[in-house]
Amino acid sequence: MRGLIVDTTVKKAYVAAFDGEKSSVVYLHDGVSTASALVPAVRDVLAALDLRNEDLDGVSAVVGPGSFTGIRIGVTFINAFAFAFGIPRFSITAFDIMRALRPEAPAYAVDAGHDSFYASFTTDVGSEDRNAASAEMPQDTLYQESVLPDLPRGALLVVYRAITQHVHSLCAPSYVTDLLRPYYMRKSQAERMKEQHV
Repeated sequence: MRGLIVDTTVKKAYVAAFDGEKSSVVYLHDGVSTASALVPAVRDVLAALDLRNEDLDGVSAVVGPGSFTGIRIGVTFINAFAFAFGIPRFSITAFDIMRALRPEAPAYAVDAGHDSFYASFTTDVGSEDRNAASAEMPQDTLYQESVLPDLPRGALLVVYRAITQHVHSLCAPSYVTDLLRPYYMRKSQAERMKEQHV
């Protein structure tokens, strides 16, 4: 299995690729997660594994939650890349990555600013995603900030599993989609301001 992941939802954006057990990660410069920065990063991460674009079995972007601009950049880039090369797209969230790193956590949290979080709470029937104040977060919550260096490893685990399930079983659960869509857990500031003036 060979795959590519783009995560522009975090401050230290990265591109990761794998070819079976081998993997490679390239970090973008802090604060620079633009489409023009992604092109050389993808080239470098694939070259490190001696892969071409056409060799990939699937590509993925982290669709959120996270930076509004970052989400749009990653989703748009991977949608265009997958369309250009006819490669299946796999949609994953920051919560999927954290869950892969520590599946036993009662909740997963991404900083949303103003003492609040985008959070995914583990429930008896799966999970519940919602905005939450810091006081609502249970003990042993896994905070994204605490696992930043491990995010590429978690993303590689999730996407490898998704591609493998998609390829080897038509009925297996999969993250594959026709078109990646951003996962915003709250409206943008522009949308909120527009609603206030209507």
